[in-house]
Amino acid sequence: MPFALKLPRRNPDAPRPSLRERAAALKVSAAKVIGKGRSPHRWPRLAGGGAPSKALSDLIEAHMLAYARCLHGMGEEGADVPALRAAEEEAFRALLHTPLTSDADRGCYAAAVIERENGFLVRGYAGTRNDPLSVAYRNLRFGEHAPEPAQEAEPEPVEAAAPVLMNIDDPRSGLMTYADARGDLHTKPFAEGLAFMAARLNAVARTEYHRRFNAEANELDAAGCEELDARLRRELRLDALHILAFRFEQAFAEGQAERQGSTGAGASAAKVDLKPLTVLQLVNLHEAYAAARFLWEGVVARPYSVAWRDPRGCVHATPVGHLADFEETRAALIGDRIINELTSRSPPE
Repeated sequence: MPFALKLPRRNPDAPRPSLRERAAALKVSAAKVIGKGRSPHRWPRLAGGGAPSKALSDLIEAHMLAYARCLHGMGEEGADVPALRAAEEEAFRALLHTPLTSDADRGCYAAAVIERENGFLVRGYAGTRNDPLSVAYRNLRFGEHAPEPAQEAEPEPVEAAAPVLMNIDDPRSGLMTYADARGDLHTKPFAEGLAFMAARLNAVARTEYHRRFNAEANELDAAGCEELDARLRRELRLDALHILAFRFEQAFAEGQAERQGSTGAGASAAKVDLKPLTVLQLVNLHEAYAAARFLWEGVVARPYSVAWRDPRGCVHATPVGHLADFEETRAALIGDRIINELTSRSPPE
């Protein structure tokens, strides 16, 4: 005998329940199945504590509603997600900065903050005073619930400082004004100001040196690498920048001594009479002094020309070093005088 299932048919004339009535019927059915009614407390009670305050409960509920709306809107096309996230952030900040009056408030507050910070809508405030966990800790530990701008006193208006009009690149004062890497102005002696600028240029030049050396020294042998190193150091003026940056006191002291003629090289070079010599004789003399300058320059760089170095890096010469420095400077000065003499000569009429 075939099995026949007869389904009850609804009377088409019977009144249809509304959506509200159907929802109420579902709640009644769910209550019968679960067997328990809804808990009167939204948040669990703490052991030995009372119920949280109504103000805190309302803020928690408002934030949960904003949070749910934001999550729902992120899954819908055409939803204004930035506005929803801003509303959720505003509701959360209102909850975050609310005062806590009891242990029950503190427990529910901590649970709500931790739940949100472990959720999907975490913002990037880590490591700052505006981090929600930092704000929550200050609220729980010290009772500091006010937002950050309200905690800090408003700065009093400060009159604009008078512009620095003195000692700015004035040779007569011996001072110069320069800005450091942060933009702060400093007025210091020329030697220190130039040393600061030379240190910055030295860093840039060394970066360029390493870049070019690594790019050009791929297939070079040891001799080629040494030649490349010497060429780059010469083109980028690394030695000069290093001296100006880290041995500026010695450099300026020696330059001032030469300017004032304390070494005697300037006075000795001035005694050479160039007027009676012809143009050809001047050219030959310039070549001779150029060779002498190159020779004495090599002697200055020898180890026996250096007596010792102080902790600042200044080099103190031996008697041989002083002699070589004197002859090198004298040859350079005479060479400059010869060039000036040649340029001042006019062809005979």
